[in-house]
Amino acid sequence: MEALIRLMEEEYDLGILSYEIMRNTNKSLVIVLRTRKGKFLGKSLFTTEERQNFILDAEDHLRKKGIHIPKVRKTKANQRFIYWNGYPFLIQHWASGPMLALNLPARIRRTGSTLGRIHAASVGFSSAYSHLYNAANTWDEEYRNDFTALQRWNQQYESSNDPKHQIIYQHLPFFLIAGKIAMESLEKSSYYQNWRELPTSRHFLCHGDFNNGNLLSEKQKITVIDWEDVRFDFPSKDISRVLSLLMRKNKKWNPKAFHYLLDGYLRENPLSRRQRHLLYTDLAYPHITERFLRQQQYLEMSERDIEKFLKQEIRKTAYMLEEMKALE
Repeated sequence: MEALIRLMEEEYDLGILSYEIMRNTNKSLVIVLRTRKGKFLGKSLFTTEERQNFILDAEDHLRKKGIHIPKVRKTKANQRFIYWNGYPFLIQHWASGPMLALNLPARIRRTGSTLGRIHAASVGFSSAYSHLYNAANTWDEEYRNDFTALQRWNQQYESSNDPKHQIIYQHLPFFLIAGKIAMESLEKSSYYQNWRELPTSRHFLCHGDFNNGNLLSEKQKITVIDWEDVRFDFPSKDISRVLSLLMRKNKKWNPKAFHYLLDGYLRENPLSRRQRHLLYTDLAYPHITERFLRQQQYLEMSERDIEKFLKQEIRKTAYMLEEMKALE
């Protein structure tokens, strides 16, 4: 680590006084830096130069559009990052403030409006690396793979005597039916087919890990951090992430909380009828259930909690299917 500190001293005009390792895993290295010029964050995502440039290009675009994102400290040679152990390493200005709590309707709306502003501001973004990070191209495969995974799990554990497997098996038919309905709706959607073919500059940028832990609230300003998973995608992906957090916090499916979230979102990024149809279609598809099974999250849960989780997802999915059908 001392070699990295010396390298930063050589490459940056900062004067490092002390440092603290915040995270050091096989996915990222994050260091808090105290310098003569203030507090900074050193970070390596152990990713490629292309990926790092795309992330920084996206941040630059959104920052110019008024989204609060920590700035990158450039090197003495005016570069956005250096290399450490063969990977890009950068230094960002420190972002302060507590995370935005999701405990009041006004705060849920504010979270939705922040996300809506990001998506609206992202339209028009272009990078030399845009073509590498367009998730619209993967939807068909994702839907097929998720559905096949649910079917495979259903067949594999059909005769299992494990109580947890039995609970899941009893609830899984609903998700298979819902998945089939959503897939058929997607295939019939002319908007979906047209959306996939749009140039990336007309797609939305999605944060990829949008949650209140990455929203730092200070007075009237919300700073959005941790853009490692940013890509071109559809708003449903980021909305689904917040919705899952709300359900986990409330321990139930709460249509009112979803209404607060979506109301705040649509104020900043109004969606057309066809866009809302695609939104509900994707939210109705059992992506969350497939991930729940694939990651075997149920192993760490009680039988009661497994049943409660699945019933929550069923209520949410049924709601989204109704909204989807109302827009067909």
